[in-house]
Amino acid sequence: MARKARTHFAILGLLCWKPMSGYDIKKMVEVAFAYFWSESYGQIFPVLNRLVDDGLATKEIDPASGGRRRQVFTVTSAGRKIFEEWLALPSSMPQLRDEMKLKFFLSSRTTKAEGIRLLEEYGEQQQEHLEMLQESEVILKTAMKSEDLPEELVYLINTLGWSEKPAKIQSEAYELLIFYLTLRSGILVTEARIAWVEEVLPILKKEN
Repeated sequence: MARKARTHFAILGLLCWKPMSGYDIKKMVEVAFAYFWSESYGQIFPVLNRLVDDGLATKEIDPASGGRRRQVFTVTSAGRKIFEEWLALPSSMPQLRDEMKLKFFLSSRTTKAEGIRLLEEYGEQQQEHLEMLQESEVILKTAMKSEDLPEELVYLINTLGWSEKPAKIQSEAYELLIFYLTLRSGILVTEARIAWVEEVLPILKKEN
């Protein structure tokens, strides 16, 4: 499935949660999707307008936005049906595009020092990323055990609009659990990257 189509369904899926503006969607991607998905601001608005053109969403000006003329997009019944059909399809294999490992592979005909530099830089980058994910893990664990949600989740909850959800939709406790379990995948992948660096860096440094 082309990236364009995956972006299409990612945004459509968010609109199935509640009506959102392009800015709302961008913030959701930054806050909730950071460890497994990314979309640029430049990708989001063309897709939103395409959804409207295809009859899968509607667009209107939020009357509460004043002079900012905030555009809010709402999924249609046809859009929800398309999203549910996509959800039922087998998922494609993850695309592997790791620039550092590409550089590392291609550095085989440069100096050993360059390969070591790339590994050390990558290890530091991944360690910083792991620490950020672990902070999010603590926040989610706290939220799952307490009704007193930390500030970091307030924006996310407001954007999701849990108070507006129909009774048939799963509870917010279940949604937090899904967020947490998805976050765990990001943590495990990052830990594996760090473990790889810790394994291969000494080998490269010892190589004559």
